[in-house]
Amino acid sequence: MTQMKRILYILAIALSIVACTDEIDKSNRYTFTGETMADFLLNRSEKYSHMITLLKRAGLFSLLNTYGQYTLFLPDNTAVEKYLAEQDSIYWATKDTPGFINTGITSPLLEELSDSMANVLSRTHLVETMHMMAEMGEGALPSRNFNYRFLGINYVVKGEQYYIMLNNSAAIIAGDNQVENGVVHIVDEVVVPSQKNVPELIGSYSFFSIFADALYLTGFRVSLTLENDDSYDADNYKFQDDKTFGAWVTSPPTRFYKYTGFIETDEVFRSYGINDVNDLRAFAEKWYGTEDRDSLTSPRNALHKFVAYHFVPREMPHNRIVPYGAIDGFDIDTKMPTKFDRYDYFETMQGTMMKAMKPMSRPDGRDTFINYNMRESPFNTDMHRHLSVRVIPLTEFVASHEEYARFDQMATNGVVHPIDKILIYNEDEMFGNILNERIRIDVLSLLPELQCNGCRYNPAQVFYKNYLPNGYSKNLSVREGVVQYGNGLFMGGSIHCSRFFDFELTLPPLPSRVYEVRVGMTQPVTFIGVMIDFPCQVYIDGKVEGDPFRVTYLDVSSRWEGNFTGYVPDDETYDNGLENDKFMRLKGWMKAPMSLYTTNSDGYMCARDNKANIRRIITKKRFDGGHHKIRFRYIGEFSVDAMIDYLEFVPLHIISDPTKPEDRY
Repeated sequence: MTQMKRILYILAIALSIVACTDEIDKSNRYTFTGETMADFLLNRSEKYSHMITLLKRAGLFSLLNTYGQYTLFLPDNTAVEKYLAEQDSIYWATKDTPGFINTGITSPLLEELSDSMANVLSRTHLVETMHMMAEMGEGALPSRNFNYRFLGINYVVKGEQYYIMLNNSAAIIAGDNQVENGVVHIVDEVVVPSQKNVPELIGSYSFFSIFADALYLTGFRVSLTLENDDSYDADNYKFQDDKTFGAWVTSPPTRFYKYTGFIETDEVFRSYGINDVNDLRAFAEKWYGTEDRDSLTSPRNALHKFVAYHFVPREMPHNRIVPYGAIDGFDIDTKMPTKFDRYDYFETMQGTMMKAMKPMSRPDGRDTFINYNMRESPFNTDMHRHLSVRVIPLTEFVASHEEYARFDQMATNGVVHPIDKILIYNEDEMFGNILNERIRIDVLSLLPELQCNGCRYNPAQVFYKNYLPNGYSKNLSVREGVVQYGNGLFMGGSIHCSRFFDFELTLPPLPSRVYEVRVGMTQPVTFIGVMIDFPCQVYIDGKVEGDPFRVTYLDVSSRWEGNFTGYVPDDETYDNGLENDKFMRLKGWMKAPMSLYTTNSDGYMCARDNKANIRRIITKKRFDGGHHKIRFRYIGEFSVDAMIDYLEFVPLHIISDPTKPEDRY
């Protein structure tokens, strides 16, 4: 098998696991034993006694005898002994050298392993949610392990057999052994837990040497070292809510700092004629100018800007950069048509924007790109080699070159993705091309802390149980009321605000131009016998924008009344809703996009056909770059609930030409 055929073979396997789950004969996916997970281990203790010892020392073994739906990745005694010997050898071989690697393991003997390391190893191999092999798509396991870290997932071929790899260190050799309280996957090696943060991980691989030098010279590595906010304690914020009969309302359980880096290999740099960090510095000055040229640590320095644009302050394994398929059981494909492009917008650590995209409507839709070019040619012709930057899946990357074979992209505080082109930010290109479109942003995407702490794409999120205390996210200021988070129509997230709410969101730095600003929401039905107004006022940068609008609608008896939006279903009009769309716009409303699905008693339906899914046109407003703030303030007399799903920022040229009306998607 040639190298290229091998790569294509592996990728075909990976894609079949993600795309064809429904075609798998579930009767053959596992062997059912009737045992608990603890029984499974004890009944095979001659082979797995070391893991039993580790789990007991970590205080986790008794848990495996209780009700639950756990996943255990199980190495045998030989694999544990091999791992301890290797880590002990590395520790002592490097101890008195500049490149000292503190593995935390100073003896090959299990009985001499520290309690802290026993705890780390046990928690690395155990996941609180049950995951069969068919759920393990390229990127990361859908749920975090007991160390609250993702386990990276990729695939390798050995001979003619393929294997699912965990952190590119352990292969599942006998999976889907279902027990009463979960599933056990036998692995051939210990799953190596991440021990390096993001800058340390980049610096540890020689094929990232040019970028690592830039990271060091600019001092930007210091910005990537935070891991946990030790001052945050979720117990300080929980309360009992009288609206839910005294149920406990909790805030996010943790406040971790996470980072995702999109990094060029030396091979990619060399293809552009860049052979060392000095060449890279000259290249950066071509694009970012020479301000503060002699101060590499200045945010205005070209090399510093170059490095900063490669990082976003959130954790995104490959299958979470742009969501597709099932994530933590939340299936984004039930919210959007299969051929609709998946995308998200992020503010980078340069303070500028990037767009991530899976162009599902195009032939290369299975790949994930940064700043994907939808035009025939770039707006700036010099950008043709810096657009549609592909994020290389780990499976493909490790199979492409022997030097990359042992690469583990999961760091203690984030993830590192190799990319196939040099990534740069160009304001003209973003203005005239990439961001010259209707920008629809999931409201939870504005709060990166949620993506760092497992609070996005989570079907277990119930609004009344999850709320955001003021100060948890730097982009959210809660002045009054309760702001909660949960799942929504667009890209998996929405904000539920209740009582006499008043909160403000910081927006990413959009290109300078005039936008029509809209908010997409689901309006709860209120069953009452009198007409009551539930008005919300929006402010942008402290100024009132637009008229107050209702955040709920009234449903009296069995008939929908108080139709303040002007909504009429398309199939009840003579022209499929064209005139009704115009009438609704005059009243400041729009139907939901056709690209979103919602649920009804029959299953799924187009959100445009649901009167509760609606868009409010707020204002037309010029944004002059930088950050802006949008505030939602309830100004009614009675307590109310409202759900905000997404925001839209639409350049005027998209809506100003009557001969080319805005699409319904």
